[in-house]
Amino acid sequence: MSKAKLDRLLRSSDGHLDQRQRKAALKLLQEDKKRVDNMMAADQLSGAGYPMDQQLRRILEMANDDAIRGSDYPLRNLWDVFRAFVLPEECAIGTILRLRPERDHAFDANDFFAFASDPAIKEATIAKLQALPEGVIHNYSILTDPKDVVFEQEDGDPIILLGIALIRHGNHLYWQSCGGYVVDLAEVTAARRAELAKGEKKVRAANPTAPDEMIRDILNPTARALPGAPGVWDCSSFGMFDLSTQSHEIRASTRDWTITQAVFTDQFEERLADLYDVDDAARRLVDKAMAHIERDKLLFEVAEVAFALPAYFAARVQFVKKQEMKTQLANPKDQRAKYALKAPPIMRIQTRVVSTLDYGPTGGSKPKSFTPPRFRVEVDGYYRRLAPNGHGFDKDGNPLMGMTWVTKHARWKDKPFRIGVVRVKSAITSALRRVKNIGVLGTEKITVS
Repeated sequence: MSKAKLDRLLRSSDGHLDQRQRKAALKLLQEDKKRVDNMMAADQLSGAGYPMDQQLRRILEMANDDAIRGSDYPLRNLWDVFRAFVLPEECAIGTILRLRPERDHAFDANDFFAFASDPAIKEATIAKLQALPEGVIHNYSILTDPKDVVFEQEDGDPIILLGIALIRHGNHLYWQSCGGYVVDLAEVTAARRAELAKGEKKVRAANPTAPDEMIRDILNPTARALPGAPGVWDCSSFGMFDLSTQSHEIRASTRDWTITQAVFTDQFEERLADLYDVDDAARRLVDKAMAHIERDKLLFEVAEVAFALPAYFAARVQFVKKQEMKTQLANPKDQRAKYALKAPPIMRIQTRVVSTLDYGPTGGSKPKSFTPPRFRVEVDGYYRRLAPNGHGFDKDGNPLMGMTWVTKHARWKDKPFRIGVVRVKSAITSALRRVKNIGVLGTEKITVS
């Protein structure tokens, strides 16, 4: 409303405001600022309170910081994936982002990963993903101790998964995981600071006008613990997946350094893509990011296994329970809720219904090993970013907003097929809890090959 009034005021004055009009314009901007604050607070306070929906809101907050500053591509290196989870809202003070509608799910990690190799679930994975309601975020979060299930590989640090968010648009599945590496955070922090200290002169030379405080922040990062999981470094993975060809078209991974966030992606601006084969500097820049993507392969493999969650919930539908969870908007002691409840009615979500799947009978012996899906990576092209409202096409010619497919061999993505062994360890605590339900005692170790 304020934006429309302000537009009319500017049109009627031909852009030249007298004192009365300036006061009217200022009042409209102040009203709009309050409305924007209320909407952003409503989004932040309306989650079910599980790991995945909370991560969505942390990323949304960062994206809105960029959007309010006028960026056409908030969270630039993640925008091509994260844009699928949000809706733009035009306001007088600028464009903000709102989360799309959400459906929440919670599950027992031990039960899911014990069933993850069931052929019926594997076969149904793509079909169930294709059947997801379009434009609706599906959040999946674990119910159990974050370290109940730990994934390991011989050549890297172990990781945990707290959840995954999925949203379908046409033939594309956009996703982001919530998890990270089990590491000594102080050791990781010290190693990174020592590495940056060697290049301090280059950092200062490259940022001659940056405030000294900003330089200090860059040179002194702190590995951030994953909320709710002490001793786990907050490192997530993101992607755009083609359901028709069962291939990854965009992949990205992040490392949270508290004040800053490192993002590595195989989605590059066309400038770098065109220069990859002819310019050494461009090739080094791209290959450096790809080396990080390869090192984070376990994050992507575990996310691929989690693609089976919709099929898992469908297969175990008789055990699914609906649980109502009050959001922070329903908390009368939260001062932010007082203002958030002034947001549009559709955003005043005080209760979330969570589909909860805690154990049930296994229906047979647990598998001893299984192979992750390891879907292929698309190398016969890449996406070129357009203006935010630009009209493009995917590789099948379907309309796509904001980017368009370029058919060209993406040599930087062309890597050998992933092999190797992943070990999945399930803690004794959960095994003991399962005794009452399925009559199995002991520590479960599942080898994933």
